[in-house]
Amino acid sequence: MGLLGTLLGGGLGFFLFGPLGAIIGGAIGSNVMGGAPDHRTGPRGPSGGPRIRTDAFNPLEAQQAFLVAMISLAAKVAKADGQVTPDEVRSFDNFLRLNLNMPADERRVAARIFNEARESEIPARDFARQLRTMFSGQRQRLRDLITLLLMIALADGHLHPAEEALIREVTREMGLSGLDYDNALKTLRPEQSLDWAYATLGVLHDADESRIKAAYRKLAKEYHPDVLANKGMSEDFKKFAAEKIRTVNNAYDAIRKERGF
Repeated sequence: MGLLGTLLGGGLGFFLFGPLGAIIGGAIGSNVMGGAPDHRTGPRGPSGGPRIRTDAFNPLEAQQAFLVAMISLAAKVAKADGQVTPDEVRSFDNFLRLNLNMPADERRVAARIFNEARESEIPARDFARQLRTMFSGQRQRLRDLITLLLMIALADGHLHPAEEALIREVTREMGLSGLDYDNALKTLRPEQSLDWAYATLGVLHDADESRIKAAYRKLAKEYHPDVLANKGMSEDFKKFAAEKIRTVNNAYDAIRKERGF
């Protein structure tokens, strides 16, 4: 059974409060949520605001949360221009199939989550704020999420202004910077200059050799399969991670060649 299938079965006792919990409950049912939450706002905390779980997540729960968040935010991005077309739905399904190697039964569960998030009144910024809390101290995972959302938005070869505005808002609400967004976009649109290479490593053009090498080593370690599994990225993202490390290697090689070290 895949990662989303375990949510459907409800056998792990996985419980997400807050906006993401509302989406899971609405899409998959009360057998997961332990009741019938308000699917528009999610369970409420003592102050009346969305109740967000604050204790530590184990690696499997973090992987589930990351995947549900990506699907939910992808739905909001698809709807950013006012409607979700059949072509956009097919494009997202193809993304899951080709980029994440997700089998048909898992994609059916993903479609239920996508549809629930698309119709939900919960704004994308609420998902982003919850992720900022859940993945505090794991900024690279949040950067990966921005890259994935841009990949989904660019699947049709065009980044709609409304999609760009929403992804920028999500970037800010997750506590990332405009530079994080720009760097993610540059890695997906490499040009003749080496801007994309420096953006991939997250260093400035005037960074010295030691800083460049340190950034490369940090990213190479970050995308090791064992590290990813413990930081919220499941086997579904294996292909994404492999492509990411190839891009990191290519960027490092390009800078080394230019710098001569």
